Amino acid sequence: MTLRSVVRAALVVALLATQAPAADLDALKDTTPAERAKAQTAMMREKLGLTEAEAAKVGPINMKYAERMEPIIKGSEGPLKRMEAVRTVEQAKEAELKGVLTADQFTKFEADKQEMMEKLADHIREDRAKGK
Repeated sequence: MTLRSVVRAALVVALLATQAPAADLDALKDTTPAERAKAQTAMMREKLGLTEAEAAKVGPINMKYAERMEPIIKGSEGPLKRMEAVRTVEQAKEAELKGVLTADQFTKFEADKQEMMEKLADHIREDRAKGK
């Protein structure tokens, strides 16, 4: 799997705390927690301008929560249960990130997340309109 694919998959995980369908978790079944954490950290480094010291703190947080997501991604629970579980994990992760990121970085993180959610929602609507 390419880094670009892993980054996209990591974005899906980040967005699943909203209303993205649980079927999108299936796209992550072929990724490892380490791949997802690495992709998330790289994306955050780029988008938030993390220093090496900040990235060194964010990386383990991303890994911790990527590992917590693993049973949800690989699980067979129904879509609502999976979405609820993802939301719980994401809320805990965001609380931990808030303690590491600067106020400006966390605000940008939330804004970028919101923008990505909107793009994903648009993409889902387009796919549904096309009958996919």
